[in-house]
Amino acid sequence: MTTSTLQEAAVARPLPKDAIDEIVRLGADEPEALREPEALLALRPDLPAVRSFARTVRERTYGDFGFDVISSEGLPAAYRRLAYAAIGIEYAAPILRYGLLYAVADRGESYLEKQIPVSMTRADTGMHTDSSARDCVPGVVALLCERPSLDGGMSRIASAVQACEWLALHDPKALELLQKTYIRDVVTPGMDKGLDSLKRNRFPVVSLEPEFQLRYMRYWIEKGQERAGAPLSGDVLAAFDALDAALDRPEFGVTFRLEAGQMLFVDNRRLVHGRDAYGSVPSGGRLLWRMWLDEHHACSA
Repeated sequence: MTTSTLQEAAVARPLPKDAIDEIVRLGADEPEALREPEALLALRPDLPAVRSFARTVRERTYGDFGFDVISSEGLPAAYRRLAYAAIGIEYAAPILRYGLLYAVADRGESYLEKQIPVSMTRADTGMHTDSSARDCVPGVVALLCERPSLDGGMSRIASAVQACEWLALHDPKALELLQKTYIRDVVTPGMDKGLDSLKRNRFPVVSLEPEFQLRYMRYWIEKGQERAGAPLSGDVLAAFDALDAALDRPEFGVTFRLEAGQMLFVDNRRLVHGRDAYGSVPSGGRLLWRMWLDEHHACSA
């Protein structure tokens, strides 16, 4: 994976006309699904064109690119969520912990003051992987941009594999520490946030076997360790600093703006993603829709 590869993947690919036509017909036949795309989970319509396109998204996400950006230009705005949900369901089995589509929008609160996901705020998310829960590991994170912010909110993608390869050469002690287990604070709404649940919620930042995986949300690791009475040592914090610096190296990442109607699918184990803080927003506020997908239960072709 090279900088040019990442830049190439950040250029939105169009949704094919046969898939657009299929979605429009679906919306006309199933108005309930057009209003609420979660209805697709029960309807399971036969969508060969969407299925074929979802296969190409999957190939790019798990191939050299690691992510894919899709434009829904040519599709009426009212059908975008339906198309996005249909592609996701054809791509792989959805993880429904937050429902099929989760609204990524500012709720007017601060994650520094309350145990809430950073996605519920306007703050810079930092480079991270999704899910701080031990038992929930999305293989793919998908986003549909419905309303972008008027300033800020730029999307960032970086290769965790390349960052860790760089650490293996330049700071092997840091990479060794990243393979140890650390507690994450419990932030999923509705989950038990007691001390026993907290202490069970521990796992490595980096796993090299049986295959590479990075699971990283620095703030929630630091808060979880503190809440458990075991704050991180200076050596571990330095290892996290080294990882942050490696992930920020320009040759390992790309920054781009996700425009209205564009969809993003990201490998949540080999890549990290993030967004800048944002300020002014359009009427109704900045709004993206997130899906978590489990590639180990991909729908058959």
